Amino acid sequence: MKPTLLCVLSLFACQKTDGEAPLAAAKLAPAPKVQEVRPGGEPAIVQTTDLSGVKPRAGSPLLEQLVLGLESCPLEGYQVVPTCPGMVAFTAGTKDKCTTLDAPLGGKLLRHASPAIRVKAAELMAGTIEGRTAIADAAAIERDLGVLQAYIRAVAHDGARVPRVGAMLLAATDHADPAIRLAAVDALSLAANRWLTGGPEKLVAVARGDRDAKVRQAACEKGGKLGNEAFLPLYEQATASTADPDMYAACMEGLVAMFHNHPLFDTSSEAAYRLFLKRLEARPRSEHAPPWSVMSTFCYFSHEADLDRLAEWKKQASYFKPDEVKRAMASVITDRSASWMARSAAIESMVGLGASKTELAALKKGVDAGDRRDRPVVEKLASVLAEQ
Repeated sequence: MKPTLLCVLSLFACQKTDGEAPLAAAKLAPAPKVQEVRPGGEPAIVQTTDLSGVKPRAGSPLLEQLVLGLESCPLEGYQVVPTCPGMVAFTAGTKDKCTTLDAPLGGKLLRHASPAIRVKAAELMAGTIEGRTAIADAAAIERDLGVLQAYIRAVAHDGARVPRVGAMLLAATDHADPAIRLAAVDALSLAANRWLTGGPEKLVAVARGDRDAKVRQAACEKGGKLGNEAFLPLYEQATASTADPDMYAACMEGLVAMFHNHPLFDTSSEAAYRLFLKRLEARPRSEHAPPWSVMSTFCYFSHEADLDRLAEWKKQASYFKPDEVKRAMASVITDRSASWMARSAAIESMVGLGASKTELAALKKGVDAGDRRDRPVVEKLASVLAEQ
């Protein structure tokens, strides 16, 4: 993480301001006893401390007053609208002030009646395990979709580390709203949650059976980043046909991520690599197969790859043979049945894989500048060769 990002929230005063009292050091109250989100998104009946209706009081810390000033601010998606007067005041009042998160204040305001205050409260308390646990518990009974998305994002990286967070993320994939399910898919597919028990299997189930096409596609595409072999049967089936082009393309991207997860380069599945080559070489090709979105996968020069990480990945992925990948790419480049976008993107991968000028020039024999299907490919080859 870049150092400047450590203070990106700019939520809290690091120093006293104009005689302001220091922030209270109250102990975080125990997380309320709640159940997980039930399938369909219905919350369980729980016992909880009512912290709604909290108002500023004389002598209260500046930060608390600023947070409570957000009470009437609306949400835009999962964020407080930045032009709301309360948010403008909050931003100005916390400018250039950055410290650790204030979990006690967040815990105090997490059940406030205002959605904006609940969102900000979650940000305040996301820095401790207790705070993240409390956020997960609050998510189980949250009815506002924007707030629930904010809660999921606040604890997204902690599914494998904090048990109640993991349970909440898994349960959220069954929520009634597709936006919540998408947020849960995003969280479960993070590298930090790679070892969450049941996470990969849950994403496979979502990819196979969610009622929303975009959620299915997201699970298939992003699940591959976990590098878990549980996805292989799914990818074998989902990439065998282009009957659903969008799902096919999403799953091809997931398949690539299973062995070549740019930019982290933290996966290495030989079985996924073999299946990818098989799909790349499959005929007949079409406008959809192979999908253009995976064809520039090895275009390191334009993808700003971390070359040190790439070198380490190559040591681990000893099965990866650039020459056999180049052969597969070359067969796509010269195949007029494939889309011009896929063919042009494959040229970029050829360069990234170290194709020589001779190899690239040889590809020109398989294309015809007079054929409209080949014209963009010819132009791409000419451009690349001019830079060699």
